[in-house]
Amino acid sequence: MQNRYYTQFGIPNNKNMKPKKATKSNIDWNALAEAMKSAAHPERLAILHLMCNCGCGQIVVKNIYETLHLEQSITSRHLGIMKKSKLLKREVRGRKTLYGFNSESLTAQCIKKLLTE
Repeated sequence: MQNRYYTQFGIPNNKNMKPKKATKSNIDWNALAEAMKSAAHPERLAILHLMCNCGCGQIVVKNIYETLHLEQSITSRHLGIMKKSKLLKREVRGRKTLYGFNSESLTAQCIKKLLTE
């Protein structure tokens, strides 16, 4: 099965195989890589896990840093990084800032599925 994935991207899996011509894809691989990198931090994964299992679509920043015992500034920095990579969406309601998964992001959908208990 692994060999099929290599040949799918034009990489030969043994000496006798010729590489297939790479096909065009509608996936933005750079954006996908950036979103994956933005999630690749223990505290960010904890934030994403909390968001997946809080029972709501969005979560208030204060709830995140209080639940995970993080500093507010560090939590905001992590959320900003994930928002910049389009993994999360932010909504401001009065004095509260809420974050939720970006439903248009393939990476967000995959991470949400992985981290949902």
